[in-house]
Amino acid sequence: MNILIAYGTSEGHTHKIAQTVASQIEKMGHEAVLYDTARNPEGSRPDEFDRIVVAGSVHERGHQQSVEVFVLANKAVLDEKPTLFLSVSLSAAFADGQAEARSYIDRFVEGTGWKPGHSLPVAGATHTGEYDYFQTQILEHGVLKDRTETGGDAEFTDWQALSDAIDSFVTS
Repeated sequence: MNILIAYGTSEGHTHKIAQTVASQIEKMGHEAVLYDTARNPEGSRPDEFDRIVVAGSVHERGHQQSVEVFVLANKAVLDEKPTLFLSVSLSAAFADGQAEARSYIDRFVEGTGWKPGHSLPVAGATHTGEYDYFQTQILEHGVLKDRTETGGDAEFTDWQALSDAIDSFVTS
């Protein structure tokens, strides 16, 4: 089986997630192809794949435009194939953020009209050394307020939960 992993990333963590997914799929004996939706918008042929994973990270309450464009351009194919949507956000890292993380998926589905076969909120990461003053303030006083200590890079992804979801998606 060959599986396309189309992803969009802003800070690189969703790329890391996509690479991890590809590696797991290959260890399961299948072919996995990574496709960065922002780098080569004309180079994808989703109709040539048996299954499709779409992964995008949430920034400012929405996913990357390139991921949305990919889904809109390929909606007919996505509707016919087994699909998994991975929505990467910091909200997904916290029990009190689960409803918000799901709302990002709902908003993406509503905006694109695509109904993925499966979807999963995935906890993201922070790269505070790359943020400007305003981004740091939003992170500390908004997104992470009262949830965790700030002041450094942090990875919140539950790799085992992601692995279990990929295993289920590939074998179903």
